[in-house]
Amino acid sequence: MTGTEATSALLLGLAGAGHCMGMCGGLALAFRAPEGSRWSFPVAYHGGRLLGYASIGGFIGSVALFLPITHWTFYLRVLAALLLIAVGLHTLKLWTGITALERLGGGLWRAINPVVSAFMPPKHWGHAMTMGALWGFMPCGLVYSALAWSAATATGPFEGAFLMGLFGAGTLPAMLGTTLAGQQALRVMRHTGFRSLMGVTLIMMGLWSLWLATPLSGHEHRSVPHNPHQELKPQHTDPSDRHHASTRIGGALW
Repeated sequence: MTGTEATSALLLGLAGAGHCMGMCGGLALAFRAPEGSRWSFPVAYHGGRLLGYASIGGFIGSVALFLPITHWTFYLRVLAALLLIAVGLHTLKLWTGITALERLGGGLWRAINPVVSAFMPPKHWGHAMTMGALWGFMPCGLVYSALAWSAATATGPFEGAFLMGLFGAGTLPAMLGTTLAGQQALRVMRHTGFRSLMGVTLIMMGLWSLWLATPLSGHEHRSVPHNPHQELKPQHTDPSDRHHASTRIGGALW
């Protein structure tokens, strides 16, 4: 994992603020702190949400250890880019096709929802953190895109968890801000200008990711197949070249 990949995970969460407000703004408001606990409950909610994302990322990274997922890296990157574009179009209210994919994940959420309801209202920060962790499993096109990108990037459970945790951290300014500031933050996040900026940013990130996945960008990774029957041909060099080479090697060793 490189610094660029880590930064990209964080930026993905930040750029998804408009989509987050459309999907989960009401839920973020519902997680306002009860009287006398202004900070502990909201921090527990969103800390649990980041743990939920990290656990999913860790699972995806673990799969990469046991399955030949590297053969699907190109397709996963393309899928992540297309999902980003779809989320951007949805944020701009130009195309709502991503909601069909999000509905597919609704079955899992319906199974989890009774567990969430059992913790309502939360009695202490442990309940709040558990609810936040389960919130991370809500069907969301932006999360699906982050997971596809993580699967194509992570080489193990720790990288997968770290990348998805960074993605979750990128969503904190919008989501935690809404939980703490309430309607004021929600009005800003749902403003047409803000949503337009976030939507265009997501589309540009998706298009850039598609470009990087193509051979024309020069960023593709090719492996040269090893041919065990290939004969090594001796190379004829000038004696003076051998003398200079030995001199350079001797100098390097000393």
